[in-house]
Amino acid sequence: MALSIVSVPSLHANNSPTTSFTLSPLVVTATTTEQNQADSLVSVTVIDRDAVNKQQPQELSELLASQPGIDIVTNGGYGKSTSIYTRGSSSTGTKLLIDGVPIQSHSTGSSSWQYLPMFQVERIEIVRGPKSSLYGSSAAGGVVQVFFPEASQETQANVSLGGGSFNTQQASASVSGLSGDASYLLSVGTFETDGTVVKEHAGDMGYSNDNIFTRLGYEFDSGAYAKVFIMRAEGQSDYTTSTGSLRSNDFVNQAIALTSGVDLTEDWQSEIQLRESRDDSDVLNDKGVKTNSYFYSRSRGVRWSNTLSQSNHKLVFGAEHIQDDFEGSYTKERTSKGVFAQSLSQFGQASAQLNIRADRYDEYDTQTTGGVALGYQIDDVYSVRASWRTSFTAPTFNSMNAENWGYTLTNEIRPETSESFEVGLRGDYQNSYWDVAVFQADYHDLITWNYPTVGNIESARVRGLELSTGLQIEYWSFALAATIMDTENLSAGAEKGNRLARRANKSARIDVDRHFANSTLGFTVASYGERYDDAKNSALLAGYGVLNLRASYDFATDWSAELSIKNALDKEYQTAKDFLNPGRGVFLTLNYSAF
Repeated sequence: MALSIVSVPSLHANNSPTTSFTLSPLVVTATTTEQNQADSLVSVTVIDRDAVNKQQPQELSELLASQPGIDIVTNGGYGKSTSIYTRGSSSTGTKLLIDGVPIQSHSTGSSSWQYLPMFQVERIEIVRGPKSSLYGSSAAGGVVQVFFPEASQETQANVSLGGGSFNTQQASASVSGLSGDASYLLSVGTFETDGTVVKEHAGDMGYSNDNIFTRLGYEFDSGAYAKVFIMRAEGQSDYTTSTGSLRSNDFVNQAIALTSGVDLTEDWQSEIQLRESRDDSDVLNDKGVKTNSYFYSRSRGVRWSNTLSQSNHKLVFGAEHIQDDFEGSYTKERTSKGVFAQSLSQFGQASAQLNIRADRYDEYDTQTTGGVALGYQIDDVYSVRASWRTSFTAPTFNSMNAENWGYTLTNEIRPETSESFEVGLRGDYQNSYWDVAVFQADYHDLITWNYPTVGNIESARVRGLELSTGLQIEYWSFALAATIMDTENLSAGAEKGNRLARRANKSARIDVDRHFANSTLGFTVASYGERYDDAKNSALLAGYGVLNLRASYDFATDWSAELSIKNALDKEYQTAKDFLNPGRGVFLTLNYSAF
């Protein structure tokens, strides 16, 4: 039905002055260079600022829910442990970038998705399928990059106050502008909630997050530039142990980058980035006193990237050096060095993308990854693409030290590897588009924890179909995403033929918004099919659907109000066994913009 709706030319011109609906926005994550989403040779989803503002998210998982190829598992409500699975990869196989800075815990190998402050988020890009050939380890399933805004061209200040269910309170303020050749943006925010019941009879689990974001930039007369980016979030998130004791994570999540670029020639742009990220946690007892459980995870890196442009061809090449450090119940550090190259070529209606990268780690042999993607513009409307890509994920520090917690290693832990094939077809019209992709991903040496053992399983296979569409008719905007996915453990043993744990067999998402002169009304339905919570396929979690309602109103000059009802039907559901997600929540936010 969705295909039949969007496979016709535009029915009405877009006359709405209140929407910036974009059918083919610019993306950079897929290639590190700007290109239209419609021209990408790999599957990409873009959540632009208009969509972010309309959905009024309090956590990143709200925006990612039921997007093509994305599975989300949370241990309860606000600020609780969250895992992202892209195209059936493990929870360590989706790389999170914050304005180009990777951020993750080297103990678990996954990112603290739940702690990312949503105020000031400008745009989100989701690249599906392996991208190790550009970004190194932890991109077997894909990459999610979150962008914060650049400084505004004119002085601008914003203040936001909100609150609602679960005794939730939030406040934020920002100022941005230019001063000669210098630009600046400073934002501060706070979010606090009593939370909801995460486990039965355990009481509400609170969460707080205080955050700051700043960006400074300077443009030289020569065209060179330098910019500094800092994002820091810190706070506490309550949880209960398996024995019922109350604990709290005292966390710090931070990303810092200093980036400088220059045009070496008319056709050669060069950029170097120095960066550091932190993912720290101290466990507090029910009295707020630190226990002996903690981890401090830090990554420092330098990335040198170059882009050579000539007619219809681009060459991207560079090198990267990364130092990872971890301190907790054990201490460990790791160094890696990588070199990469990418070519982008246009030959009339045909296009090609070639990638290769080599990463050398201290502990094991060089990991070489690559990819080939081909595309063809059939006519002004239809285009087709096909790709083959490989990837790898370095073992987590925890898996390499699992014996510290009484586990037995079934083998010397090896890096996870994958290869993926994809074919896609897309149609672009004046006010609508559709995109269909079929893929197969073969994963090798996936690291699994199954007490009392931890080790690599031989292989797993994931096959899937993804659909996304967008349509605008006058003041209405519609978006639909759907995924059908089949996962299978191919390793020898009792679990051969089982579905991979925590991956849903299907998902769908519908976004509908109606734009008026100074207000909007909209809703989102996000749903997932059933999934197993364990590798043995003995714990089946039922499928579910969640309805979110929203409205916004510009009630005076420089003033606006936003109302959202999350989980409006008060649906009870679990994405991890025995962990309850929040029920219905009503939230109101007031915004003021100055200058």
